Formats: sequence, structure tokens, C-alpha cells
Amino acid sequence: MLKKVIGLLAALSLGACAAPYVATPYDRTAANVDTIALVDDSLAPKAIAYEVASTGGNFGLIGALVDAGIQESRKNAVNEALAGVQFDAEAVLESHIISTLGSDGYTVTPLVGEDREKRELLVHYPPAPAGTDAYLDVSVIDYGYLSAGAGQPFRPTVYAKVRLVRATNGDVLMDNMILLNPVYPTEGVVTLSPNPEYVFNNRAELLADPTRLAAGITDALNRVAEAAAQLLH
Repeated sequence: MLKKVIGLLAALSLGACAAPYVATPYDRTAANVDTIALVDDSLAPKAIAYEVASTGGNFGLIGALVDAGIQESRKNAVNEALAGVQFDAEAVLESHIISTLGSDGYTVTPLVGEDREKRELLVHYPPAPAGTDAYLDVSVIDYGYLSAGAGQPFRPTVYAKVRLVRATNGDVLMDNMILLNPVYPTEGVVTLSPNPEYVFNNRAELLADPTRLAAGITDALNRVAEAAAQLLH
């Protein structure tokens, strides 16, 4: 469990020490892409409900283990609340990507494949329908709610990688990251602010209204989907 927490912190602090991220911008005219296959299994299995720099983590290994248990308990409770309202984060994101790109002149087809072993962009893609110009690979590393520290409110957060790959030869036509409410700013990526309508002061508020809880994630994922579509405009 402690390893998971350390790994999450590393992901959330992506821009703290790393060199500026270099994206691959999209040239729609040169790419000549009309038909896109949207790769399946785009989200991590569960939402997060993470508090950065929790008090327990300041008291050595035992404190970190206790803190990890608190974090995991909060995460489990949030996901149980989301399950109670039959919330399907992947359906929310993928359907909004398809509709948004469709309104911009693209034909987008969901592409079902094997589940990702890790939350990474794929190296090899499953066969696409005849006539597919490119694969759109969206990998959401984390989504859910994030607090900047003890006593700080929880706000929606999403960390996503987005890549468009030509179907015929694997050329990368677009590559970027989208961060909604990151812990640290990251130069060179698309950064979005959380919607102030979906602020929860503590765990009790997170769990008090599962419908509003789900609505906050829906809003965040829809905004990420729109940002991804805008990268292909």
C-alpha cells in the first residue's frame, strides 16, 4: 500500500522537478485524418480521493502506513458511493470524446481491445475497422478528487495522456498531456482549473451526496474530453 501512495505522489508531482514536457502538435491539414478509432479501457479502475501531505506521513514509516490506510479507506468509500449511483467514468469520457469530435467533422468508432496492464499509452494497437485513418489513445492515469493538504478542500482532478497515431504506419500525429487540478504546474501541457461548483470540504461532504460527487467527476472528464478534441481541431 505504501508503494502505491509513493507512486501516486510521483505522478501527481510530475512537473515539480522534471524538464519541460515537449508535446507533438497536430497539423490537421497535413495529417488528412477523417476516421478515428478510439482505443478502449481509457481509465484507471477506480477514482482517487487523495490528500497530499497528510499529517500521518510526517511521522516516519509507521505514520506513512497509517496515512496510507486512511487514504485507502477514503478512496474505497468514495468508489462505493459512486457505485451506488451506477457511475461509469469510462462511458462518460469516451462518449463525450466521440460526440465532441463528431461535431468537429470526424467519424469516431470505439475500438474494443484487451485491458491495459498499466495506465500507459499502448505500443501495439488492435486491428481497426477498414478505412480507419488513425488511433486516438487516451490513457487517464488518475481521476477523482484531490486535496492540497490536511484541512484543505477536495476538488476534481484528472491526469490524462493523449496520443493520435496513424493507423497505417504508427506515426505519432499528436501527443500531449491534460492535467486538471494538478498538484504542481507542468510546463508544456494542457492545464485546466477545477470547477468551483464541485468543492467538498472533507470526507463527510464527499460522501454526503453521491449524485453531486459523480457530477463533479463527470464535469471534469467532460472538460478533459473537450480539451482532447480541441487538440485535434
